[in-house]
Amino acid sequence: MGILDGLSKLGIKNVSADDMYKEEEQPQAQEARAPKVEENKIRSSTEIEKELVFAKTYECVVCDEKFKSLTVKSNRARLIKMDRDLRPIFEHIEPIKYEPVVCPNCGYGTMAKFLKPLTPVQRKSIIDSISQTYNRVYEDKDIENYDDALEKIKICLASAIVKHAKASEKAYICLKGGWLCRSYLDYIEASGNPEFTDSFIAEIRENEKEFLDNAYEGFINARQSEDFPIAGMDQNTLDYLIAAMAIDREALDVASKMIASILQSVSASAKIKDKARELKDEVVKKIKEKG
Repeated sequence: MGILDGLSKLGIKNVSADDMYKEEEQPQAQEARAPKVEENKIRSSTEIEKELVFAKTYECVVCDEKFKSLTVKSNRARLIKMDRDLRPIFEHIEPIKYEPVVCPNCGYGTMAKFLKPLTPVQRKSIIDSISQTYNRVYEDKDIENYDDALEKIKICLASAIVKHAKASEKAYICLKGGWLCRSYLDYIEASGNPEFTDSFIAEIRENEKEFLDNAYEGFINARQSEDFPIAGMDQNTLDYLIAAMAIDREALDVASKMIASILQSVSASAKIKDKARELKDEVVKKIKEKG
């Protein structure tokens, strides 16, 4: 199974995540039938989320169709904390649900961050590989649910693969996909809803791992081949992210290299150097444990 499984039912059948970064010369789960999420366990949180989003009008860069997609109002979501790998956690809302923008007419999807004109060759590739068979229509709603958001991120990834986007764009989509899966798992745990089966939870957990594995590979690729900023990140931020992800994958040599880069950088802030030292302590501990 793979992270793009489940898109065939939308008519997207000829896109594979295999060798996602093949054009950069880097090596490298049928989607579960999820219970539809009625995000009203805590009514006040749902109502607050509705107030934090609005329907923004977009014009598709592939088919020129105008459509609306929910997006988060600027500077309205309140940050609570961040995971070690920089995933931000907000009060009452998961903004990642609103990042994918998918045209309901032709099926082209992209993260809002990367919404920009395409080359004629890219446009043709999207039309040939996605638009000609795309058959999904999303209903208008007040807030986005996790199932549709995850599906839209998969469409964004399929579109990025088809248009031969930079490694950094594909890695960013995968990073947000992994973070969204983690957020979904947090939501499921908090909901206590017995309709979420163990097998479905395992599917989401596996999706998280596969997304983040591809993000890790893609960002290493991008760091070697692209100029900074990369996906909006300066070198110190990206090095920290790669180091944190490398530790999770027991790639301690990669983590050590990225941490050293941060600690030796004259442009790194005291805050990120402190965070890098915390990662260094983890690496030292793991090395000692391995003997």
